[in-house]
Amino acid sequence: MTINSFMQVVASPLLPRLAVLACAGALLFALRRKDAEGRAGSFIVVASFLAARDLALYVIPAQEAFLLTDIAYLCIVLFIVMAPYRAMRPYLAVALALNAVAAGLYSASVFFGLSVAVPAAAFGAVLAADAVAVGLAGALHKRDDGDTASRLLAETWLPVSAALLAYAGLSLALGYEHPVFARLAAPVSYAWLLLVGLAGSRIHDGEMVAAVSYYEESIDSLYNLSFRVGTVLKGSFSTEDVLGSMNDVLISETGADGGSIFLVDEFDDIIVAKAYSGIFPPPFALPESLPRKANRVESYMRHAQFRLGETIFGDVAKTGKNIFAPDVSADGRFVANGDEEFLRISSFMAVPLMVEDKIIGVQAVVKTRPGERFDEADFDRCKLLANFGTLAVSNFFSFLEANERSGIERSAGIAAEIQRTIIPKKLPQFPSLAIGAFTAPARGVSGDYYDVIRTREDRIVGVIGDVAGKGVSAALIMVMIRSILHLITNTNRDIATVLDWVNRGITGKIDMDHYATLGIVAIDIGSGELEYANASHQPLLVYRRATDTIETIDTKSVPIGVEKATEYQRKALRLYDGDIAALYTDGIVEAMNEQGKQFGRKSLGQAIAKHRDLAPKDIAGRIRAEVAAFIGDARQHDDQTVLVFKMKL
Repeated sequence: MTINSFMQVVASPLLPRLAVLACAGALLFALRRKDAEGRAGSFIVVASFLAARDLALYVIPAQEAFLLTDIAYLCIVLFIVMAPYRAMRPYLAVALALNAVAAGLYSASVFFGLSVAVPAAAFGAVLAADAVAVGLAGALHKRDDGDTASRLLAETWLPVSAALLAYAGLSLALGYEHPVFARLAAPVSYAWLLLVGLAGSRIHDGEMVAAVSYYEESIDSLYNLSFRVGTVLKGSFSTEDVLGSMNDVLISETGADGGSIFLVDEFDDIIVAKAYSGIFPPPFALPESLPRKANRVESYMRHAQFRLGETIFGDVAKTGKNIFAPDVSADGRFVANGDEEFLRISSFMAVPLMVEDKIIGVQAVVKTRPGERFDEADFDRCKLLANFGTLAVSNFFSFLEANERSGIERSAGIAAEIQRTIIPKKLPQFPSLAIGAFTAPARGVSGDYYDVIRTREDRIVGVIGDVAGKGVSAALIMVMIRSILHLITNTNRDIATVLDWVNRGITGKIDMDHYATLGIVAIDIGSGELEYANASHQPLLVYRRATDTIETIDTKSVPIGVEKATEYQRKALRLYDGDIAALYTDGIVEAMNEQGKQFGRKSLGQAIAKHRDLAPKDIAGRIRAEVAAFIGDARQHDDQTVLVFKMKL
């Protein structure tokens, strides 16, 4: 480029336009890394379109094409704003059709010289109408705060529509060639993309802070429940004491005024009140014969029992469905027994206590003061704590059953029962992804843990772990890790962030002797895209069918529970048809034969490659058999676990 041509570019209206679009593009690309909904990509399309348009019309001047490309520009913006809302789509179709007609008439008039009997100003008015439509769509949804895209529209619709309307009005009043429009109005109007980028970044950062705060509070709640129940277990073998401590924690963590726990009696098909704390008015019609006195009503609730399906409590115990009634007065399922304070309920939540698919009881909490209500966060907290508390109750029952055993045998039995509770009984299978696993303890009780969690229709998270130590303490740490993972994996954040949150939730709450290593993958079951993160665990092995080779994927890191400030790293790759990914524990590769030789990662990779045509369940079985054959009569010193994923695209 010559100096003269360079100076022409500098002096032209092109440079300020491209500068604004470049800044907006940089912001939007940065936002795209955090944007799980893909909305930033739509605005990048707009910025790219404007940059390409301005460059093309600078190289090949054709002022007549500006209006035509502006119609396309506004149509893209209309689509971005209106398409996400199902109710707006008919109006979007009409708007796009009118724009297409206007573009056709304008092209016929300008490029083909046909007479269309439409004033030139009418074509420019189409742009103004589009800008008004953008504003109306935003105004109608300005109170929406459901997802990130809705909040972004609610915050930016007014300046965006104002910028587009000013652009349309000035282009109509001054013309595209006017210096004020070309050098000032057009570049300034593009600044709405900058505003969208800034607002989107602020919203995402706020969501991240809120998510971290929510997860930290939830993890603290889990710890409080674990600590309270554990303290009771040390000093009491009473079911009522254990359930009472669980009930108290649920009341405290949800801000309730009272709570109650019922357990299912399978022999008589009834539920029986086992814990009662605070003020808990009955949410059902009291017997007519019962005096309406506070002490009599409380006594009735403390000793109440109902058949399955009878009253709200019996219905939850029978169906397993949650009940969330933020405003009891507007819910026909509840009966008002009187206006007295001890009979009044303002808000109610009840959740089933379930072990696997079996309902063992019901937990319910209430607010009684007028105007006070539970919110969605309270309901989520209630479900989380009830889920974790159910494991504690179930394990306590196992403890009671094992209490007659002595010493190590009793502890091992409890730990084994806890482990059987948390290890999945059946792995999910999908048309495009098959999963298999095996686990074998070295001496009765395993320190290994694995799980497969379906977080979305198209995404699963696979995890494998190894807790240092044995016995009840190690098993309870597994329960904590499992509960945290089931809480936080349903997120749009990357898998390294999930590991960060697990570590922050565990560190400081366990003894250093019981740290844990974890390997974790997130797999898109439709595309095969895989994220891997590692907390000092064995590397991920990936068999590539196309090249018949084994890849080793690893990151350097420290175990869970050692250092709270640890930031874990992730690696991203993709599984193609026939590819296999395997997570495993030390006990596989460090298994020794009688000559002191280890099985090794190379032998594991060879076993995967050799049995590549089998289903993952069978691959895991063959690995188990080959390890056993290699060990022979040598004593096994560590637990063995393998988790295998195979793509079938």
